Amino acid sequence: MDRLDIWWNLAGPSSIINKIVQAVGNRERVLCLAAPNPRPAGLSGAIERKLRSELSLECATLDVSREDQTQPIPHLLAGSLGVPAVEIGSVGEFASHPGLADQVLIVDGIERSALRRWGLFLRQLHLSRSEEMIVGPVVIVLVPTGLNRDELAVLNGSARFLSTQGSVGRYDAISYAAQIGTRPSADLVSRVGHATTIDLAAWSRELLENMLAWEVSDQIDPFALLERAAQASNLRFPCWENGLVDYWDDEPAVHAVAAVKYGMHDHLRRRLWSAQAGVLLPFAYRILRSLIRRHEDFLAKKVSPQKPWIKKYGTREVPVVDYWKLEFYDFQQLTENILSPEEAELRRVAHAIRNKVAHPDLVKPDQIARISDYYEAHRELVEADVPGWNWPRCGQSMILTVGPSGGGKSRWSAAQGVEVVSSDEIRKETNPDGETPGSQAGIFHRVRAASSKILEEGRDVIVDAMHVEAEHRLRQISIAPPDVGIRYVIIDRPRAEKLRDAGWRAGRGIVEKYDDIFPVKVIAALDGDGRPDIQVVDLRAQVPISSQ
Repeated sequence: MDRLDIWWNLAGPSSIINKIVQAVGNRERVLCLAAPNPRPAGLSGAIERKLRSELSLECATLDVSREDQTQPIPHLLAGSLGVPAVEIGSVGEFASHPGLADQVLIVDGIERSALRRWGLFLRQLHLSRSEEMIVGPVVIVLVPTGLNRDELAVLNGSARFLSTQGSVGRYDAISYAAQIGTRPSADLVSRVGHATTIDLAAWSRELLENMLAWEVSDQIDPFALLERAAQASNLRFPCWENGLVDYWDDEPAVHAVAAVKYGMHDHLRRRLWSAQAGVLLPFAYRILRSLIRRHEDFLAKKVSPQKPWIKKYGTREVPVVDYWKLEFYDFQQLTENILSPEEAELRRVAHAIRNKVAHPDLVKPDQIARISDYYEAHRELVEADVPGWNWPRCGQSMILTVGPSGGGKSRWSAAQGVEVVSSDEIRKETNPDGETPGSQAGIFHRVRAASSKILEEGRDVIVDAMHVEAEHRLRQISIAPPDVGIRYVIIDRPRAEKLRDAGWRAGRGIVEKYDDIFPVKVIAALDGDGRPDIQVVDLRAQVPISSQ
C-alpha cells in the first residue's frame, strides 16, 4: 500500500474523510472544508477514493485559480465535468442536470475577490437539496486561507463546515511508524529515540518519515540536524493556515524545523522532555520497585504502621508506613549498608534518571546508552511484577522445607529425587564453613532466582531452608503464580540428635535458639499461612528423619 494511502486510512486522518462521506450520503449538496495551504498531501485523493468505494460516486478535483472566475460559476463547474454551458442556464439546472448526477467536485483556488459570487452560488446549490435517491452534483470547497470571520461567513453561509485541524493524534503517528516498518527495539535507547521522534515530528507525516530514518542518537538529540534543515528552508513563521502548527496532545505544536528557524527552542525542549519522561520515569521506578521487592524482608522490619519511616520537609514531618511508597532517597538511606555493589549502582543510575527528568532536564544520548548498557548487563537483578508469566503450565510444584536448624531438612530433601536449592549450599559458595554474617537478603535472592529458574523450565523444586518465619515463606512463594502447586513440608527431630550432628553450628547457640522458638513459629506454617491453596505435610509424627 502507498504510504499516503496508509496515512489517510489512519483513525485520525480518516475521521475527516468519513465525515465528508457521511454528509454526502445524507444528500448534502455543499461542504466547506478548511485545510492548511499548501494542502495536506493526498487529501483530495483520499476523498475521491472513499467516495468511490463507499458511495460509488465519481469525484474530481478542480483548481479554479487557473480559471476565469468572472464567468458564471455553474458554467465553470459543469464545463469541467464535460457538460456544455448551453445546457446550464441556472443553478437549479446545474443541480438537476442528468449528466452531473453522482458527480462530486472538489474545488480549490477560490479567489478572495470572488467570494461573494461563490457564496451566492453555494447558498443556492445548498437550498436545492433533493430528496430523490440520485446524488449530485456535490461541491466540496477547500476554503481559501487568509479569510477573516466575515469573509468566511460570506463564503460558507449555512453549508456544512468541516476542518482538518487537530485530526492527527499521537496514536496515528505511532501506528503510521509501525505500518511503514519502523518499530523500536526493546532496548532503552531505541525506545527513547522512537518516543522523541513521535513527539517532535508530532502531526507532520513528512518530518516523521525523515526522523525515523535518522540514527537513534540524532533522534534523542535532534537539534544539530534540525538546525541544518532550518538553515536550508524557506519556511514562514508558523501558523495553522500555512500548515506549520496543529494540535498535539491538546496543545499547539510547531513543526520542529520551523520552531528552530524562529528560535522556539524551549517549545521543542518541552516536547523532547515529555517524550523522555514517558520512557525514563517508568524505567527508573521499575528499578526502584524491583530493588524494594528484592529487599522486602529487610524493609518490612524498618517501615510499617508500627514503625513508620519519617520523611522531613523542612519543619514538616510525614510518616511512611508502606515500604512500597518509599522514594529513591528514602530507599538509599534505609539500605545503604545492605545493597551489593551492583544493586547500589543500579539504584544510583535509576535515581539520577529520576532526578534529571523530574526537574525537568534532558538526558543526553550517551548517558542513556550507558544506562541501557548497565541495565542490560545486570538485568537479572530486576524482578518482574507478574510471577511466572512465561513459565509452562506442566504441573510443576515448589516444596518448602519448614524446620529448625539441624532438623534434618537437607537429608530429607536429598532423598526425594527432586532438584534441590539449598540456602546452606549457597552460603558455602561464599564461606566454606557455611556461615554468612549480616543480612541474608543476598543469599535468599539467589535462592529465589535458582528455584525460579527450575520452575521456569517446568520441573519440580525443593527449597531447602528453615523457613521458620512466615514472611520468609511468603517471600519465597511469591516467585510462583497461584496456579503452581506449593507444599510446606514440616521437618524436625529431637534436640539431642540435632546437637549430636550440629557440625559448624556447635557451640554457637544456633540449634538451641531455633529449637526453642519453633513450636510457636510452626503454628502459622501448619495453617498454610492462611492460604487454602498451600498443601501442608507434617513429617514430625512419621519415621524419624535421622533414620531415612
